[in-house]
Amino acid sequence: MEKDKKIPVEDDRVESDCGHGEAESHDNDRCRCDGHGHCKHSHNKHGHEKSNECAHLREVDSHGHGEHCACGHDHVHSCACGHDHGHDHDHDDGGCECCAAKGHVDVNATKKLSINDFIKPILKISVAAVLAMIAAICQFGAPDDASGGLEIASVVIYCAAYLAVGYEYIIQAVKGVFKGDVFNENMLMTVASIGSMALGEYIEGVAVMLLYCIGETLQDAAIARSKGNIVKLLGLKVESCLRLVGDTAEQVDSGSLRIGDVVLVRKGEKIPSDGVVEEGESAIDCSSMTGESMPIEVSAGSEVTGGTVNTGNTIKVRITKRFEDTQASKILKLVEDAQESKPRAQKLITKFAAIYTPVVFALALIVAFIPPLFYDGYVDALTTVWLKKALVFLVISCPCALVISIPLAFFAGIGKCSKEGVLVKGGNYLEEMRGITAVCMDKTGTLTKGVFEVTEAVPANGVSIEKLKEVAGVCESMSTHPIALSISEYSGSREVGGISDYREYAGKGVGCVYEGRELLAGNISLMRDNGVEITDVYEGYGSVVYFAEDGKQMGYLTLSDSVKEGAADVVRSLKEQGKRVVMLTGDGATGAKHVAEQVGIDEYHSSLLPQDKYEIVERLKAQGEKVMFVGDGLNDAPAIKAANIGVCVGGLGNDASVEASDVVLSTGSVSGLPSAFKTAKVTKKRVTENIVISLVSKFAIMVVSLVWVPIMWLAVIADVGVCIVAIINSVRR
Repeated sequence: MEKDKKIPVEDDRVESDCGHGEAESHDNDRCRCDGHGHCKHSHNKHGHEKSNECAHLREVDSHGHGEHCACGHDHVHSCACGHDHGHDHDHDDGGCECCAAKGHVDVNATKKLSINDFIKPILKISVAAVLAMIAAICQFGAPDDASGGLEIASVVIYCAAYLAVGYEYIIQAVKGVFKGDVFNENMLMTVASIGSMALGEYIEGVAVMLLYCIGETLQDAAIARSKGNIVKLLGLKVESCLRLVGDTAEQVDSGSLRIGDVVLVRKGEKIPSDGVVEEGESAIDCSSMTGESMPIEVSAGSEVTGGTVNTGNTIKVRITKRFEDTQASKILKLVEDAQESKPRAQKLITKFAAIYTPVVFALALIVAFIPPLFYDGYVDALTTVWLKKALVFLVISCPCALVISIPLAFFAGIGKCSKEGVLVKGGNYLEEMRGITAVCMDKTGTLTKGVFEVTEAVPANGVSIEKLKEVAGVCESMSTHPIALSISEYSGSREVGGISDYREYAGKGVGCVYEGRELLAGNISLMRDNGVEITDVYEGYGSVVYFAEDGKQMGYLTLSDSVKEGAADVVRSLKEQGKRVVMLTGDGATGAKHVAEQVGIDEYHSSLLPQDKYEIVERLKAQGEKVMFVGDGLNDAPAIKAANIGVCVGGLGNDASVEASDVVLSTGSVSGLPSAFKTAKVTKKRVTENIVISLVSKFAIMVVSLVWVPIMWLAVIADVGVCIVAIINSVRR
């Protein structure tokens, strides 16, 4: 059997002096710069591809492209190289559904419920209902039974029906006593039902548990529906896959995969972890990760992401990351953590229920034993009227509608946001979003793509566009800087031979000899230093590269960072919702104004350092604004942390930004923000409605039960009905 071959993990950190005069700081690491003045380090070896590795604070265009930022980024690159809760129903899906709604869910144990998951409760309900009908026939079918045999049989069958449907709740009530959780809904229902049977109201006693079980089952179904969007995310994890060992494919647990393993991914199967296509061509559906609806074509050498779906031919993928290190795993972790953060409303209701339920028990005792004191026959009044009223009072007072439906509303809201690519870390942050009044946004990578594109080619007099492209392609063919790559792509050049005497001018540009011709590419300072007269100086937005051949100007190319699709729509939608939108950028005033005008932002601040962004956020908060900051770089972490709600854009690979943020935009786009604000508003509305529905309904039914004839089964229907109405209200959107 062939041994596993591991691909070594490359460490791109370079320990050498920088010599980059424009950088104020490199934090704890040093970097190596080429003649262009571009810092060489991981990802693109230059530090201008938003790799967060080198902290060039507001650097001058080191490629010599005028006074505009060489990388177009408006941020600083910091150096990064160097329960037990007394409600444990035994549900078959691996966890208590109502507890899941309360934030006690292990997402890895959660799965989408099917009809098979409801067979057990349906069977219990059916058996109990049939037994209760038989018992009722025995009780009322033969009223002249002198021996009393049928009456005894009916009592035995009633008890069997009661235990068939209620034994689990009784066990949980007893467990709660030993755990110190005496006052819970299981205890309420157990006391009420046993009390009814003790008073000879066997039908009502069975009805309490029967209807309660029906209500719990319907609640589970409603909660399962609310978890639909989360369950889709849980599908990112692949339980098993086919690992290739020589020419043999073996089924293995995906968690056992190691770096270097090769797996076979057939059509319709998910890729188990991040990797590189070893063999084959196919199309990959990345919608679960990025929201992109169109499949991406891949072939040998293409990188693929764990959790995405192979929609075409069978491919072989060499694993480059363990699943726990992948983006899919980080999404799952965020979803799991989201269930642990309780919103203020949920905390309030939890505290309310902790006080409310014991008070209800105390009031029930008062209702049972105090009013009979005013009757001539105390015992008779107690047993025939007031004890039953007290039991009905207990049933109606059960706070499950509040305890379950309110956290469920936030759970449903988090699920709705996740569908839009907005991963909210907890219900408390979703609750906080409703009050946001100002949205501050970083520019590069947030509103813009962060990728340079050639926007204009201007040849000098007497020079053709083809000649300018040729010179540009040759000059930039030796560089891997993003600007150089963009120019090479624009010029159509790939590998160029015959280049000699290649020179790099730090902070200015490059020069070389090609086929006996002296070529230059860089800023205007480089041209003048080499005696090249520039008659047409570019003064617009973006970066500019001038070109010369044998001391004669050939023209220039301009490059700029383009605005993301839909960014203007997002800004407009936020304004329509009454939000104050502010752009904070490290770019110069010209670039900031250009982007602000394109997306429709009226208020912007340019040439900012990270601490400047932080101070502006703090100033807005001091003015009474509830601030959200949206950024994508490590340098944005201070402002993200300072804001009332911090949002990291596509930062699942940036642990510092994710850690500082409260919300993560997993698709790398801000397009989901307007919808998330609407969801937060609707969620708060549903919570308020649930509180009003529950308290008003229960109070009304309590009053009726105390002044009218108490009917136990009607009280159960009312209680379960209120609970179901509140749950359905929580999950609807």
